[in-house]
Amino acid sequence: MTSLRTAMLGVSAAALTAGAALAADPVEIDVEGEASVAAGLVDGDAKADANVEVSIKGSTLLDNGIEVGAVVSGRLDGDQPRQMFSGGRYSSLLSGGPRGIAPDESDAYLQGAYAYARGSFGQVIVGRDQGVARLLGVTSPTIFSSVNVNNWQTDLSGLNDIHTLNDFTGYATKLTYMPPANFLGGVLGGLQLGVSYSPVLRNCGDLLCAPESGFVVSPEGIMLTETSKWDDAIEAAMYYEKGIGLGTDRLFVGVGASFIHADEDTRTLSSVFGDYEAYSVGLNLAYRGITLGGSIKSTNAGLATFGEDGYLAFDAGVTYRTGEEAGDVAFMIGVGQSEANVIGANPIDPTLFRDTRSAQAGVTYVLGRGISVGAAAQYVESKKPVAAGGPEEATTVVIESSIKF
Repeated sequence: MTSLRTAMLGVSAAALTAGAALAADPVEIDVEGEASVAAGLVDGDAKADANVEVSIKGSTLLDNGIEVGAVVSGRLDGDQPRQMFSGGRYSSLLSGGPRGIAPDESDAYLQGAYAYARGSFGQVIVGRDQGVARLLGVTSPTIFSSVNVNNWQTDLSGLNDIHTLNDFTGYATKLTYMPPANFLGGVLGGLQLGVSYSPVLRNCGDLLCAPESGFVVSPEGIMLTETSKWDDAIEAAMYYEKGIGLGTDRLFVGVGASFIHADEDTRTLSSVFGDYEAYSVGLNLAYRGITLGGSIKSTNAGLATFGEDGYLAFDAGVTYRTGEEAGDVAFMIGVGQSEANVIGANPIDPTLFRDTRSAQAGVTYVLGRGISVGAAAQYVESKKPVAAGGPEEATTVVIESSIKF
């Protein structure tokens, strides 16, 4: 299998490099990004967080009509954990990640670096990038950039464990293929499919991918170490969009679904760990400025099958936007819930568990194209064993300012 991985990635990279040499048009450089700052009160205590993401893309068009290019992205985000792959980014019981390549003490890091080729055959991507399970994922709608009931970039409460995006492979080196959008035509004209393959899910070496202080993840007290990993991750995903009706009164339906499987290679003496599997499904309905939707993710969290072991999360919400120009406003209400369990020998008294509930309401105001400011109130309840801090809850009032460029 190792030789197959090397051959696949080597041939794909060589093909993209050779294609660039045949370029007929000049190379175009595009820079885009997003930045957000959130500040607020958590049960009366002042807290703040900032997030920045910048991508640089260089592309050119060949004589045969194929576009080839490369993308490098960096990120500044202190909340992204320095962790290995296993249970999922926010499953609380196991480690997940990674956040990217950087010194252990740095909040700025290289997030992605990949090459791509796009044409009538579809799109091929080789390198450090998100997999199709996240690229084609559908979750509950939101009007904020970083502060959400789920899949957050900023969690001032420190209690939110709700994550419905199926992003187990993170930005691990991978090979992705997506056929042309609408390639089936007819009723299935709005269908987009994709597959991704990640050979090894430990890709930044040393302790940069390891838990900051170690995670106890089994009833025997076995910890994952920096040598533990999951291999040969395969993910498949689909997204389907359909407009119903005519003109401006059309109802748009968007559906996303994905599946991920990875082989276990934890290098421990415990039989608790197993192959990782995860499923996700999401639905959005949009009519004029109103969007209603939700999603659910279920994963065994990289554990062997012991009844209710694993992680289950869902989210739901509704948003309303008057537009995206200066002076427009938007409103949202969202809820989410997750359960993470390692049952152990006694199902009535799980060895490890964390049940999380979250609710949020907010409003944003558009200052200019791509620039907005908003305010939100969020409530998070987290139930955990006494050894892990016991039950906690927090009410957060936060102001977020964001810009997209």
